[in-house]
Amino acid sequence: MAEFYTQFIQETWAAPGRMAHWSYHYGEHFNYGYDVIDPLAEADPDRLAMLWQNHRGEEQRLTFRDLKTLSNQAANLFRSRGLRRGDVVMTALRTHWSYWIVALAAHKLGLVLSPVYYRLTAEDFRYRMEKARVQCVVTCREGPAAENIWAAAEAAQVPHRFALGPGEDGFADLLAALPHQLDTLDRVETLVTDPLLLYFTSGTTGLPKGVLHDHAFPLANYWGARYMQDVHKGSRHFATGDTGWEVVSGTKFYGQWLLQGTLLVYDYDRFPPEKVLAFLSQARATSIMAQPTVYRLLTQVGMDRYDLSSITNYAVGGEKLPPDLAQTVLAQTGHPLYEGYAQSEAGLIASASQVMGRKEGSVGVILPKYHVEILQEDGTFAPPGVPGEIILVADGGRRPEGLMMGYLDDEEANRRLWDGDYFHTGDLATRDEDGFLYYRGRFDGIIKTKGYRVSPVEIEDALSRHPAVAECLAVGEPDPDLGQKVKVYVALAPGYAPSPALREELMAFHNEACAGFKKIRDLAFVPALAHNANGKLIRGQFREGKG
Repeated sequence: MAEFYTQFIQETWAAPGRMAHWSYHYGEHFNYGYDVIDPLAEADPDRLAMLWQNHRGEEQRLTFRDLKTLSNQAANLFRSRGLRRGDVVMTALRTHWSYWIVALAAHKLGLVLSPVYYRLTAEDFRYRMEKARVQCVVTCREGPAAENIWAAAEAAQVPHRFALGPGEDGFADLLAALPHQLDTLDRVETLVTDPLLLYFTSGTTGLPKGVLHDHAFPLANYWGARYMQDVHKGSRHFATGDTGWEVVSGTKFYGQWLLQGTLLVYDYDRFPPEKVLAFLSQARATSIMAQPTVYRLLTQVGMDRYDLSSITNYAVGGEKLPPDLAQTVLAQTGHPLYEGYAQSEAGLIASASQVMGRKEGSVGVILPKYHVEILQEDGTFAPPGVPGEIILVADGGRRPEGLMMGYLDDEEANRRLWDGDYFHTGDLATRDEDGFLYYRGRFDGIIKTKGYRVSPVEIEDALSRHPAVAECLAVGEPDPDLGQKVKVYVALAPGYAPSPALREELMAFHNEACAGFKKIRDLAFVPALAHNANGKLIRGQFREGKG
């Protein structure tokens, strides 16, 4: 009997590690909630879809039947509040199990889901709510999330507000409301070309941009789940990452359930390596996907101190993998790390895997889902070994599944990155004769710290509000624990002189008002910053260790 996923994706192989042909199969009304989750709930209702725990010892088990029932109830709840196809629902739910229920409900109703990180500031939330014209928000009660979300929702005039659990702050209790809703739902007709997801991603110009994905996007996440993470029916797959980030779509959601795997989800505030290792051992995990920062913490505890014998695949992504860390993981587990390369706008583009192989120093082989070329400055495609920009090519002018629909209300950025023929990633790389990709860095100075993308412009704009700062430049510098750390070079305004006290004052000025992943870790004073002929900051002026 054919595997469930083969009705949507078919492959043939020419030889081990070399795919001869593949194709997608879906209709114009394809909807992941109705066409993947609901059929699995009917065919295999008692199969465990998620085992969820948190750092307080709470546990939730969800079968595929539960996913259908609860998502129907959530959809009916949202519909009772007047939400309709095309409305935007924002979530800030950490990694609580309810995120997946809300997401499936939104998909079924044709709502646009906009996940955000729960530790953003009220101003961060407000900007995203207003930009996306959010009609409903669902938040957890961890940290300052509910307080900041409420303040932002008031400012942005978001009419519908839910939180997890009771409170006297005006939020409706999502979890208490679900059992009172009908668990059946008549199908809402959506189009595969409708927007499904709206993620906010940092860029080097202006405020974060909204990245839109359509209903075909879930199918494009098959490739990472199947190959990089080696998920299959019977897998018990664990991945890190807050649900506010796009990485969750590829590492613990769409592809994994399409392949009928079980998600192992651990919800925490600060990553607890000992508890996670115990969870992986007790739950008999078969695969793990995490950032280098996480692997560093796990190896410091000692992965070889726990029974991880059930794990046969270790995947890594989100930031540059230090060679010494890869060797340490291999020594402690007996398994190599399979690295990958992805973007919020396009998901996973290349990856190493057990099936397609791996090479030292490479982020993996270019996946069949995209036609990838290396573009030289003269407009020609680079031969093997010659550096250039990674681009995605639209064969026949057709936007491939998995690539974003575009940036929300930003036609200038859309034209710059996607001209109907090429999608420009802004990343520098080489490729070899076998299609393996070797990442060399960003053209535009995006900082990747702890797996998060940080815009240098956001850092600079915030710090420049201090009267002592005439001008500043934020860069990412290599860090063994963070991947990159945020460092800022500051040219002082007249009347101010460099001093250790002023350095601490400036760092505190920025860091006390920002989300944790945006914190400045180092700050240096410089007499002046270099500009090009057009007056723009030269972002590469400190790459060789100057200053």
